[in-house]
Amino acid sequence: MLLPRMNRIVIVRSLAVRAGSKGAAKKPEPKFTQSAAFQGRNMPNIRNLPGYKIDPYSTDAHDNKKIFSALGSLLALVIYFGWLREPSDLDEIWTTPPHILTSNLERRMLREQIKDAEAKHMDTTLLKAQLEYVDVKEEALRIQFEQKTRQEERRRQRSE
Repeated sequence: MLLPRMNRIVIVRSLAVRAGSKGAAKKPEPKFTQSAAFQGRNMPNIRNLPGYKIDPYSTDAHDNKKIFSALGSLLALVIYFGWLREPSDLDEIWTTPPHILTSNLERRMLREQIKDAEAKHMDTTLLKAQLEYVDVKEEALRIQFEQKTRQEERRRQRSE
């Protein structure tokens, strides 16, 4: 079959272009994971987005729990110190008048000094005299303490 010359040239050229393009730099096909149709794990998607997470420490329920926890702790302290706790040595020290505390402490110290002096075979007459004088000092301190407490009571009565 004879084709007109013009048609032959067009056909030959198109065949040559096709043959040359096979060996030339051909654009690689895009990967499916890079295409717009891919909706996998590493692509942001509306279905994969996490929902709104509520901060549990900014809710009213948490604030109420904090208030009830503080009130419960305070109540536990009041119950323990008010009803359940037994008196201890510290309670006795805090409630004892200062003149008794100082005289008892001084007596204890003098008795220890007397024991040490007797163990070393030293003269203890001066220490024993000081021990007897502690009773006099205790009485004087008691009188001072009573005077101070009376003055404080009078001031309180005047201020009320």
